Amino acid sequence: MYLCFIDESGTPPSKPNESQPYFTLGAVVIRDEDWHDIAKVVRGFCTRHGLRGELKWRYFSPHNASSDNPMLNKSAEQRKALSLELAGIISKSPLTVIVCVTDIGAAFDYASVSNQRELYHFAYKPLTERFQYFLQDRKSVGIIIADHRGRDDDRLLRAHHDTLIAKPGNTVSGYDRLIEGLLLQDSCHSIGIQLADFVAGAIHRAYSTKDGDLAKILKPRIRAKKDGSVLGHGIVHHPRDRFRVGLERKWTPGETVVSTP
Repeated sequence: MYLCFIDESGTPPSKPNESQPYFTLGAVVIRDEDWHDIAKVVRGFCTRHGLRGELKWRYFSPHNASSDNPMLNKSAEQRKALSLELAGIISKSPLTVIVCVTDIGAAFDYASVSNQRELYHFAYKPLTERFQYFLQDRKSVGIIIADHRGRDDDRLLRAHHDTLIAKPGNTVSGYDRLIEGLLLQDSCHSIGIQLADFVAGAIHRAYSTKDGDLAKILKPRIRAKKDGSVLGHGIVHHPRDRFRVGLERKWTPGETVVSTP
């Protein structure tokens, strides 16, 4: 059985914003029997560096001064080094990364997307479809575990999840590999969700800025086709037919970001 931990990078915007072209939803897929070993390595990373508290993507920022940040006493250089080390740990762990990068402007052109919650649901479907395909490839079953986001958001996400499961969709065989309903957990109590948050943040940064260093480290863990390509397989551009790589920036998954000529 496989556990699919899901989290987003930042808060979904309530409307299109030119300064925030993408919304990224990330997943870390871990086989049940591998979870304890991965959790042990991550806890060792925290102990080794004196990090007491939740590992959030935003805490690695040199400008984050949140009172909850376990890296408050770390310099910008130290935080960067910690992010590189954690990315290295993920890249060497027996897990699979799946990410949906959504073009926010294109998403809001759909009648079904008019607010933050609907944007999240819009990205949730293609991400969970890839998890279903992953399970089909391995002839196994799995459970989705997402970050707790608030009572109303949780209730509606569960309803959205149940609709996807119950409705005969356009996927190869629906969601017949998923068991139970959607499980929700506070990220502070879930190493898996914290890793999903980090992965979503790293890929989001590669698309939104010129910094693809962490994404490049994570590439070995991104779900890939037999030829090694990840687009459409482990990294989904959504909506595919309207997705725009930034006018000023272009990123090839797993490589460094280069400016568009």
